[in-house]
Amino acid sequence: MRHLSWLACLIATTAINASSGYAQEPIPQKKTPWPIAVHARILYAPTPFPSEGTQHLFYEVLLTNFSDSPIQLQGIDVLDGDRPARAPLASLPATALASLTRTVGHDDAATLPPIPAGGTQVVFIEVRIPEGQPLPGRLVHRLSFGSGSITMTAIPVHRSLKILGRPVTGSDWIAADAPSNDPDNHHRRGLFINDGALTDSRRLAIDWKIMKDGKSYRGDAKAAASYFAYGQPLLAIGDAKVVSVEDGHPDNPAGHGVDFHPAEPVTIDNIGGNLVVLDLGDGQYAHYCHMKTGSIRVRVGDHVRKGQVIGAIGSSGDAREPHVHLEVTDAIKTMTGEGLPYVIDHYSVIDPKTGALSSRTNQLPLDDMMIDFGR
Repeated sequence: MRHLSWLACLIATTAINASSGYAQEPIPQKKTPWPIAVHARILYAPTPFPSEGTQHLFYEVLLTNFSDSPIQLQGIDVLDGDRPARAPLASLPATALASLTRTVGHDDAATLPPIPAGGTQVVFIEVRIPEGQPLPGRLVHRLSFGSGSITMTAIPVHRSLKILGRPVTGSDWIAADAPSNDPDNHHRRGLFINDGALTDSRRLAIDWKIMKDGKSYRGDAKAAASYFAYGQPLLAIGDAKVVSVEDGHPDNPAGHGVDFHPAEPVTIDNIGGNLVVLDLGDGQYAHYCHMKTGSIRVRVGDHVRKGQVIGAIGSSGDAREPHVHLEVTDAIKTMTGEGLPYVIDHYSVIDPKTGALSSRTNQLPLDDMMIDFGR
């Protein structure tokens, strides 16, 4: 599900990776006689999830300059709030920020710009903790500026992580725009404002489609039926209650960029196309978007079992080609909740060079992994 073009003005990106090549030294502390006039807050406290031998935490820091002069962000340390004396879990100096940060209302810049007077920067953070290392119960953020530093109040690290089932069957599935901190990942940067609330429901969403020999289709590139994923059955990822169903939107002819000509004008009301939302319990909801028109087999109020077919993949709504956009959030309404992590009980990763399968248990695929879900 692509984000609306105007959302680009909302984005500011910063990748923080404890296993990267960035120097892992604490940011020098400076003293200033006056507090730094930057309001810093976390958009949504993270929940770590395991994948490929690492625990991943994805979240955002919003920085607003309340002064009448620009203020330069120079670096961020992410600390274990339970073990503050230890080296930072992740550290990002100014050199790393330069190519990764944008400012609300401004285009990308070659060098890191200061936060303008009255302006806001959004820092998209990924912290990676290698398997076997203790997970923090709290995170503390130390922000370095030209005139001093800010130590933010500790935020909790959530632990509620659902173990769910496969959404599809078979092989050659690509986890497109799956969890990553790549600046081009439109899910990760999917900030959206609805009714005055800023959320990122797509923070950890995945677009599932089939790729064979580097292509997602065979034949007419504009025909939805040419795509391998089109019409593939969709499975309930858990025992759940159906809380929302929308059908009747036509499938789009395939096309990207200027070649995208949707079958009906895309609006906030139909952006997900034909969809099903499942209540997984504990305030978590699975959203299946862009389903094939007329394929939905469930109704609001139905109770489904894990693995039950609920419909089929289509290209309705804001879909450039057939795929299912799957996300788990804390809200029923599309584009209003916070994206939540989960794990899939079993799948196999396909080696892109050899085609060999490597089994995974209770993990979540990362961006562009090729996956075999079995029969």
